Amino acid sequence: MSTPTSMKAVVFRGKEALEVSEVPIPPLGDHDVLVRVAYCGVCGTDLHIVFGDGGWGVPGSVYGHEWSGEVAAVGPGVENWSIDDRVVGGERRCGSCRYCLFGRPSLCTGQEIPTGPTLGGFAEYVVQHEDALYRVAPGLDLRGAALAEPLAVARHGVTRSKAEPSDRVLVTGGGPIGLLTLAALRSIGVVDITVSEPSSVRRAAVERLGAVSLAPAELPEVSSYMEVVAEPFDVAIECSGTMAATVQALEQLRPGGRLVIVGSNFGTVPLDPLRVLVQEVEITGAREYDAGGFDEALRLLAQGAVPQEELLESTDTRFIDLLPLLQRMQRGETARKPLVISA
Repeated sequence: MSTPTSMKAVVFRGKEALEVSEVPIPPLGDHDVLVRVAYCGVCGTDLHIVFGDGGWGVPGSVYGHEWSGEVAAVGPGVENWSIDDRVVGGERRCGSCRYCLFGRPSLCTGQEIPTGPTLGGFAEYVVQHEDALYRVAPGLDLRGAALAEPLAVARHGVTRSKAEPSDRVLVTGGGPIGLLTLAALRSIGVVDITVSEPSSVRRAAVERLGAVSLAPAELPEVSSYMEVVAEPFDVAIECSGTMAATVQALEQLRPGGRLVIVGSNFGTVPLDPLRVLVQEVEITGAREYDAGGFDEALRLLAQGAVPQEELLESTDTRFIDLLPLLQRMQRGETARKPLVISA
């Protein structure tokens, strides 16, 4: 079968402007792999790009990085992948900087950062370096495998939190990454989990996963940096990307508790430094993945340790319907992870 030279893709044209277009497929380099995309998940990053937050969007780009698919062609130097292999895409690290060598690949300083338009998974095909692919186990379908990237993100947040099975954990934000964080906490044995979320649709999804759900207004308030709420949390994981939730999460911690920021927030959060000092709370971020995070995420999905049916939207979205989906997500009208297909 001949290698295709063009494909349909959702092209970002500017703020709130997406266009389904025919675009050329770039030629394969020696170590590149062409993957026929089966499913591509929608990330909070995609919302930020399309709605103009943070200045991330580059017109002419095709976004989408949570994809799964099958190998359609390989470059002449590729040795470990064959036609029809089932894969998901990840990031390629340099492997030699101080962070890669000491097990912190999410902070890799040798990673190649694209400066112009990029071609991602909201397309019929995607080109990826062979070292940035991960194999999907035979027992895992490609729809479930599309959860591997966001699950790896959620697990990295849990790793950074140092949560133990006996901890009380607060998750702020019950959207897709909040639900995946809930599932990731369950996978390490944490049972006492509360999720704070303003959307009733998302609170219902939290409850289906067996956690306590609260509206943000139901969390107790503190009046000073010396005060500790009546039932504080050991860990808070902020997944909403909002200033208010970040401040509120900090106030819910016990002395010595840990706050992990996972959601992207482009505002300036009014931090109370005396609370951090007096209560000796820890604040850290979680960017991307653990070392081995993709392999672990795929293992959990293949073993059925993560409830895919409660984490994935029941209906998939066509290219042409991506912008309306993003608008619903921005309004908090969806809870589970939506997947995009080309059909």
